[in-house]
Amino acid sequence: MSTTLAAIPPAEYVPRDTADVVRTVRDSRPQPLTIRGGEREHEDRPVAPDRRVVLSLRRMNRVQAVDADARLVRVQAGARLSDIDRTLGAHGLGLPVVGDHREITAGGFAAVGGLSAASHRYGMFSDNVISLEYVDPEGRFGTCGRTHHSDRFRRILGSAGRAGIITALTLEAVEVDKDRTWLTSDAHRFLDFDTFVEHSLAEINRPGDALLQVGRWVDTAPLRVARPVGSGQLQLGTVRFGQWSSLHPATATPSLRARRELGARARKGLGAIASHASGRAAMPVRHAAAGALMFAPKVLTLRDAEYLADTVISSAGERGPAYRVAVFAPLSSYHSVFHRLHDLLTERREHADCFTVISAQTYGVRSSYLHEQVGEDHGYISFTCRLRPPSIYPGTRGTAELLRDIDAAVDDICASERGQRYHIPD
Repeated sequence: MSTTLAAIPPAEYVPRDTADVVRTVRDSRPQPLTIRGGEREHEDRPVAPDRRVVLSLRRMNRVQAVDADARLVRVQAGARLSDIDRTLGAHGLGLPVVGDHREITAGGFAAVGGLSAASHRYGMFSDNVISLEYVDPEGRFGTCGRTHHSDRFRRILGSAGRAGIITALTLEAVEVDKDRTWLTSDAHRFLDFDTFVEHSLAEINRPGDALLQVGRWVDTAPLRVARPVGSGQLQLGTVRFGQWSSLHPATATPSLRARRELGARARKGLGAIASHASGRAAMPVRHAAAGALMFAPKVLTLRDAEYLADTVISSAGERGPAYRVAVFAPLSSYHSVFHRLHDLLTERREHADCFTVISAQTYGVRSSYLHEQVGEDHGYISFTCRLRPPSIYPGTRGTAELLRDIDAAVDDICASERGQRYHIPD
């Protein structure tokens, strides 16, 4: 007996197995499909008007089998990484690369490559996929992996669903107890962008025994403060600071456990306050919560560290639309790529007044796939630029035109520096 497709609402299909996906793809042709996993919805992610059929994999969320001896796990594509990790934990195992929030799904992460602060050790999430099942754009079912149909395997991984819809995966795991693996943070803070970039490159090249490593930079536009009526606005100075954190193994002691518990409660409390704050009064609270991530705790467990951003930033980040760009830069051109991207975005902000906060994140990526392309390891560099509402700051060029110009300039940088753009998952 065939499985009945659920449609909620009529334009959204929620299959339960691969056969359902095959039927949905065939029945929807030639209309394009929008593929979604089980991840949380974002307020600023609109559905494109020409993609009226949505296929959601949120019910294909089972962890199907664990082979503890081989350190492998088979999952459906809609399974959340946090649930997979919890299942693996009962076998003394864990995923080597997970995203920074708990709703990311295995299929969605593999479809964009997938990165984390552990990528300097384990590469991309897709580097840890052994094999997968998929449905191609014509509605045909297939399988591929490292040792069979390997060319197709590589095309599907990182294709964001364009080469095929991933429906099931077999993943590598590592021996680890993430709740009992203690880490201590070696943090360095910077007020100068040049020094921040130089330190980041040095740490990526020489990570030592760091289990996680990540650098963050924040650069704000001048703050406008209202004056009495008729006297215009007062502009305060910019805020520019960064932090590089390398997290190394530590031995748990009663003192470390107490510090970890105190820090975890403070971060959760600040995140909860920020998530409920609204209006103009909310901005200082959210910035304070974001600062809790920049000034990372000294002691925490591996699981705490993996989801640190989810604890604070998901509720504390500045809301609203943003322009995002991410690049894999070969380490030989990492310094140049980072500076050119930063200069491009800050210059556009200065002349077009289109952005408020510009923030960056970086870490190393030792991926076999990327290494094959240029013969060296890479640094991951991403920028998030918050857009000013045009209704509040009129008179600039159209936002769409500005962003097209920036995209073209980013492509030029990648072409000249042997960089590669990365599709940031929603």
